[in-house]
Amino acid sequence: MRFSLFLAVGVAALAVGLYGCRSGGKETGAVWRTEEFQTVIHHLSGGAAVATVTNGMLHVKDHGTQSGDMVVQDQQWRACPETGAIVEARVKVVSCKGMAGVMLGFSDGKHEDILTLYTDKIELHHAKLTHAMDTTVDFHVYRVEIKSNDVSVAVDGVKVIDGAGAFTNPAHAGRNRVSYGAGSSAAMGEAFWDWVRWTETPVTLKAWEHPVKDATHHVIYKEPGKYACFPSLLTDPDTGHLYTSFGIKGRATHFDTADTRTGRMMSADGGMTWREIEKLPESVRSDMPGPTYTAADGALVRIGHYWRRWYPMERLDEFKGRYDITYSSPARGRQTNTFSTLSGAYVERSEDGGKTWKRQDIAELDTYVSGSSPWSMTQLPDGTVLRAFMVRKDSKCAGRVMVAITRDGRKADLVDVMGDPENKLQFTEETLVYTTSKGVVWMLTRVHGTGAPIWQAVSQDGGRTWTARPTEIDARNTPPSGLVKLKDGRLVMVYGYRDAPSGIRALVSEDEGLTWRTDHVLVLRDDGDGFDLGYPRAIKLPDETIVAVYYYATDDKVRHIACTRFKVPKLPPRSRAVRGTRI
Repeated sequence: MRFSLFLAVGVAALAVGLYGCRSGGKETGAVWRTEEFQTVIHHLSGGAAVATVTNGMLHVKDHGTQSGDMVVQDQQWRACPETGAIVEARVKVVSCKGMAGVMLGFSDGKHEDILTLYTDKIELHHAKLTHAMDTTVDFHVYRVEIKSNDVSVAVDGVKVIDGAGAFTNPAHAGRNRVSYGAGSSAAMGEAFWDWVRWTETPVTLKAWEHPVKDATHHVIYKEPGKYACFPSLLTDPDTGHLYTSFGIKGRATHFDTADTRTGRMMSADGGMTWREIEKLPESVRSDMPGPTYTAADGALVRIGHYWRRWYPMERLDEFKGRYDITYSSPARGRQTNTFSTLSGAYVERSEDGGKTWKRQDIAELDTYVSGSSPWSMTQLPDGTVLRAFMVRKDSKCAGRVMVAITRDGRKADLVDVMGDPENKLQFTEETLVYTTSKGVVWMLTRVHGTGAPIWQAVSQDGGRTWTARPTEIDARNTPPSGLVKLKDGRLVMVYGYRDAPSGIRALVSEDEGLTWRTDHVLVLRDDGDGFDLGYPRAIKLPDETIVAVYYYATDDKVRHIACTRFKVPKLPPRSRAVRGTRI
């Protein structure tokens, strides 16, 4: 079996919680997967780091030390600490200066390490174990075995490093993967990779994970060589037709904007078939909340945020020391003489039905790195509008969640909701906010770091004070989204699942989102190829069928736009205690 290459620039951007070992069910033996570099789907070049494939051989060349000068491939491998895992690679090193200049990385959800292939030695970075050898004269097969706290390295079938008890460095964000290539901006390296192969432990669903057997899956847009992502979902109330727009990139990353266009598709049969359209009709609307609300006096109000704003380098002194700055590079689709800030938010008011707006910046958010999702806003019964923001002062700050509140659209108050006083957990911008029929406001927020991946905060006084706690929602490194309300009052949240087996899942709440049925997780599909998927939008059809649109990839690694149609079954009574935020 051949697996196409998906190259990504940057290790940190691809840190994923993929702890794939499952309890429950019968344990089965490992299977092997092989990467032979036969075809390149996405060829990324970042600064002085380049990867090419010729005659099935991967040539990675990194001769730079600036930020972004690295090209690394990550593969989900579902390693289980109890049963162990193996990764092998046939490599010939040309040069290597610095840790991870030529690297083979591995993690199992609990621990991780990096094998660096220098020209005169190989080294397990965290275990601090080395073996002297010449890696440049010929190809060698490097074999890494891990199990529990043990790690060993063999070269051409001969064990050269015995790391019994040395596999102890904690896995970052619970990631479970194999990585290879040039994995450090500060290091340099060049090598030829003939193949990489690894074991993969088959997983079984836990007792509370329940497949939805009648769920159907449909491809909306798929094009080899393109990276389709982040779809919207709209409907025309007059016709019932569904519409989606999404990004189509020539680069397989979230953040690069070069070579990007917008795709638009329409379905006239509830999501079963789709066709391309030139533009969206003006009559379509979203079932998502906001972003524009009507105030008590009839004016339109909204709270928004600025996206990345680019400036010429001549203005750097105005911002340096006050803002978190990102410098441009060809890999980001920008000229190298520019920089950007990601900060600021505002409140707006319109008294002529949206024709003109009066804007007032929220001064307290001006120098923060701030972001907000389309799901992060709501309106209270008294007309008050609030929107949640992820904020952080700089790249060293883990971030927290704040809420901007306005009654009339003229000004906004800022309220602190949740964060980590120890600065270990990172609260991110993908936040879901909802107001119950009784006026209670809750939010779910994606969190990076150890502990619960989703936190919940609840306010009973219009957003002025909050109680925040971790939940048992298993959406590690993926945002809570895709919220719909059924006729019987139940809320359904569809989300991407990035652990193994990766796919799309849903949760049900029977009390308007104050608690969630984590004892009965709905597994919509589990055939994803890894972490890079999700961000679903969902809508309910008149017959209570839910249509969820998201981006996805299976074994062919072509990131595409897909949708799932399903109906929510009646759930049995709770079978186990649910930890969460209760009122």
